[in-house]
Amino acid sequence: MWESNHNKRNIGSATLQFAKMREQLIIISERERILKERSADREAYRYLLDAYRLAVLHSDCTEDVVNNSRTRTGEGNQLAA
Repeated sequence: MWESNHNKRNIGSATLQFAKMREQLIIISERERILKERSADREAYRYLLDAYRLAVLHSDCTEDVVNNSRTRTGEGNQLAA
């Protein structure tokens, strides 16, 4: 009888330990998922920031070319209407 009660307690204790371990694994998995999402968000932000910087740089260069061509064009270079 003592062995039966002792075995039941051991099984109950092992079940409780497995439940705790499973809970910890779920928590760890959730933390990993959140960290991956944050990392992906940061990567997307960096990509968009780089794209914005390139667009601004490109637009500044384009404006310089357009502005330079406008200032260099004199009345003699224009076509008659």
